[in-house]
Amino acid sequence: MTTWASYMQQFAADKGGTCGDGGIVLRYGDVAPEYAALATGPAIVHRADRAIVEVSGADRATWLHNLTTNVVKTLGPGDGNYSFATNVQGRILFDLNVIVRPDVLRLDIDRCFFKDAIAHFDKYIIMEDVALCDRSGELVVFGISGDRASDVATALGASQMTAMADINSVEVDACGVTCLLVRNNFAGQPGFDLHVPTESAIDVWTKMVDPDGSFRAKPTGTDAVQLRRIEAGIPWSGVEITSEYLPAETMQFDRAVSFQKGCYLGQEIIERMRTRDKLARRLVQLDIVGESIPNPGSAIVHDGANVGTITSAAQSLATGHPIALGYVKTAASDPGTSVTIKTDGGDLTASVAVPPSGVPVKA
Repeated sequence: MTTWASYMQQFAADKGGTCGDGGIVLRYGDVAPEYAALATGPAIVHRADRAIVEVSGADRATWLHNLTTNVVKTLGPGDGNYSFATNVQGRILFDLNVIVRPDVLRLDIDRCFFKDAIAHFDKYIIMEDVALCDRSGELVVFGISGDRASDVATALGASQMTAMADINSVEVDACGVTCLLVRNNFAGQPGFDLHVPTESAIDVWTKMVDPDGSFRAKPTGTDAVQLRRIEAGIPWSGVEITSEYLPAETMQFDRAVSFQKGCYLGQEIIERMRTRDKLARRLVQLDIVGESIPNPGSAIVHDGANVGTITSAAQSLATGHPIALGYVKTAASDPGTSVTIKTDGGDLTASVAVPPSGVPVKA
């Protein structure tokens, strides 16, 4: 019997693809057409970087509400949002998408955070009626992106996709299989995630990518996704979103933090940062002169002083030159500020672009 993992490995090999760790397909060929497909659509991405956990029990909503930065207990089935879990010092432990189902809360978490997230949540189950269940082996996540993503959603029975709020969800019939469609502009373009039962993943994927079928989605790897999200200024789990940073520094405050929900772990520090409106550093996008792409960890210098660090960089197909994301001290974060990036190959000149909102575009 062919498993989903072995099928995808062979599918990528047949396309001349390049694979990374954990079964992640980096690209199926030339990145340029995959990059284009993420905008025009429909592009389909096997989001092997995602893990799914479900929270059951009568106390699940109140319990999670007290452990995350966004509202939970007032959400109803079909609602959802993006959130942080923080420690008592207000530092990020991990980020997650909270998806409300009729009988459970479904948590969509990057696999790089999965073990830490489970350990953190387990620690705070005391007397509550709460149970955690790893559904990662039972569900596969496909990402659909591009202007034609709405056409795919309509064909699946979700003609309202473009009106859905971020991380809201609806059940759909995908090629005869009941799946969950979750609005998520993961690549900075209009799109959604499709949670597919693993036993049906091969059938759904095959029909989605059939060039003679009704969807004709283009298989797309994570290299193109990374390029699009860096251009859009979207911070990434385990890259810009780590324990080194505070929620406000990621430029995700408006999206990920509720200031009306009351107490939660780390709330006092996060609220203090909001009321004082003072940040030591913040995420910025950098336009780089020349052709060299700096490595993550490269130092950012302004007026002779080290003011920050590169977190992500790529050769932008939109601008024709390298761009990067990085954290810099607030005093050096204004658009147009000239900085120097220190690399092993020499110094690079760059300037701060319009600060990234980190919020994926609306359809």
